[in-house]
Amino acid sequence: MPGDQPYVAEQYGDAARFNARVEAHALYSEQPGEFRDWLIPNVAPRPGLSLLDAGCGPGNYHAALAGAALRITACDLSDGMLRDVAAQARRIGGDVAPVRADAEALPFRDAAFDRVMANHMLYHVADQPRALAEMRRVLRPGGRIVLATNAADNCARFFELHARVAPAAGYALPAGAGANVRFTLDHLPLVLAAFPSARVLRREDAFLFPDAEPALRYYSTFMVDMIDARPAGGTHRATLIEGMRREIDAIIGREGGFRVPKAAGCFVADV
Repeated sequence: MPGDQPYVAEQYGDAARFNARVEAHALYSEQPGEFRDWLIPNVAPRPGLSLLDAGCGPGNYHAALAGAALRITACDLSDGMLRDVAAQARRIGGDVAPVRADAEALPFRDAAFDRVMANHMLYHVADQPRALAEMRRVLRPGGRIVLATNAADNCARFFELHARVAPAAGYALPAGAGANVRFTLDHLPLVLAAFPSARVLRREDAFLFPDAEPALRYYSTFMVDMIDARPAGGTHRATLIEGMRREIDAIIGREGGFRVPKAAGCFVADV
């Protein structure tokens, strides 16, 4: 689960599941345009600035930032993600340096960066105050940090169905499980402790799935595994996906589609 390191390693050992979720957002979002394009102006990129992308994943924001001529340092704990970052940098010709690093102990000098960006990653970090303190340490005076995350109710409709299907199939949910519980747009006090000028920006959106198949593909990239004592070999997956199919098909029969609110946004702070 989020914050569970074996689960995180499985989810982000390579970019396959991440990219499947990106594709779902691109194809089935209610809002026109991508979240990435909404977020980047808040980074206030300018040529020559140095940017740390903490928990960079496969570098989903780097191509859009390349035109700003930033110097990007991209850190992640996943070697698979860093390989994707390096390959993308070679394709687009961006100034991107991949670094294997833990957000809780960044291997950079104080005040090293003009910008810090941490997108949809702090809910995976065990010690969030420590990670935020590290980001503050490496951000120079006059710099800006942008922390993207989900609203507390993002994709809650998926989890409500999962919380019905999994127990009915004999699988217990982890203690404290939820669609979003560890770091959401509601966690402003946590961010303010490290960045007193932080403010919240929110973007409303929803998935609009016309049939069950794309919704099930999205569900199968992460939430299907949110159960206790997962069987070896993933034998639970077919059972839960079929249960979700029945639930989603019933909703589509009643409503004509499967709409899943997925508001997200970011914290922005200047120092």
